[in-house]
Amino acid sequence: MQSSAGNINIVNVRITHHKSRVSLIETVAFEDLKSSLTELYSMDNVDECVILQTCNRTELYIVSKDNENTAKMINDYLMKRCGTKSEEAARAIEVSLNQDALKHLLTVASGLESMVVGEDQILGQVWGAYSTAESANTVGPILKTAFTRAVSVGRRVRNETDINRGAVSIGSVAVELAETLLGDLNGKNVLVMGAGEAGTLVAKALARSCPNAIFIANRTYERALKLAEELKGKAVKFNRLEEVLKDADVVICSTAAPHYLLKKEPVCKIMKQRSNRSGLMIIDISNPRNVEESVQDIDGVKLYNIDDLRGIAERNKEKRQEKAEKALKIIDDALLLLEQDLKAQSVSNIVSSLFSHAEKIRQKELMKAHNMLGKLDDKKRDVIDDLTFEIVEQTLVPIVENLRKAAMNNDKQTIDVAVKLFGVNKK
Repeated sequence: MQSSAGNINIVNVRITHHKSRVSLIETVAFEDLKSSLTELYSMDNVDECVILQTCNRTELYIVSKDNENTAKMINDYLMKRCGTKSEEAARAIEVSLNQDALKHLLTVASGLESMVVGEDQILGQVWGAYSTAESANTVGPILKTAFTRAVSVGRRVRNETDINRGAVSIGSVAVELAETLLGDLNGKNVLVMGAGEAGTLVAKALARSCPNAIFIANRTYERALKLAEELKGKAVKFNRLEEVLKDADVVICSTAAPHYLLKKEPVCKIMKQRSNRSGLMIIDISNPRNVEESVQDIDGVKLYNIDDLRGIAERNKEKRQEKAEKALKIIDDALLLLEQDLKAQSVSNIVSSLFSHAEKIRQKELMKAHNMLGKLDDKKRDVIDDLTFEIVEQTLVPIVENLRKAAMNNDKQTIDVAVKLFGVNKK
């Protein structure tokens, strides 16, 4: 059901890297997005919903006619999911309503809210979130318009500002962290766990750093083999990970596995077998994390996660400040147009009712005319049909345009008068 004319009723409730550590984001994350969307959609006053979830954010976008109460309900819902971390969640949860929610969505799609400012991956993640919600039947015209426009604005920002030029991804920052801590990666053996989008970005960033060897491990060996061939690396089967770990200097984990792939006991065993080598650096950028936290207690192992990338990401942000300012100007201009579109769209039920009512009258009178005129050939019937359709169309078009203008100008009085005059329902 659509919102009342002239209003933009959108709620955004989120936990992101700006105010939360990876452990909290991991706790609140949804395992089954479709079933979670269905659960969310069934709540009171939720007319449409989308869940945007990445390695450093969980965001809920809701269309509701009762924004403030809905925002509180969703806030409590996320708090409950956090369990014993509810106090931490209370400090981390952010809420945006209406125009602020729309601007936030545009900013997210443009890469300005990412830990690595300007990254491209968020564009696909934003559209993927909408597509998942669409397949779960939890979206309607408002979020369709908002998310479609957000992706369009995100592309425009990148095309017009070059904010995404260079190495801008969590993967590239993970590689930069390894280089910063080790001096450089020359002569080092690096294992990349995961050959999906994130793993591919890690591997490509590594290839520029000229390590001694790049090993690619993935559950689907063929995928690891393809990426390894592209980068002149070596593919590894998961059941042979221990062999590679004995000689690895750096491990970067970036899979979508819902469980730990590296646990304390086997890693401890491996470390005892590699006494002739220096320490092992592990960087886990997966969500949920792939490396058991207690691995960091093993002598010779240094474990890092997304939280440890913040310093490098902040320096990246400073370098791109000028481009970010240009991007914000594009976003502000696009926001005005998006608001106008959504306000005009808010009277679509009235317009639909108006045309539906007029068409019923046209069909009824058309049938009367056919009966009075007697038998007509198809050409004459088509002429009469086209004539009556054009009369209705030309009569209603200026009325519809004025209704849309009234919605864009928040002129509820004109809309209410139209509803009364034409006897249609605006709900």
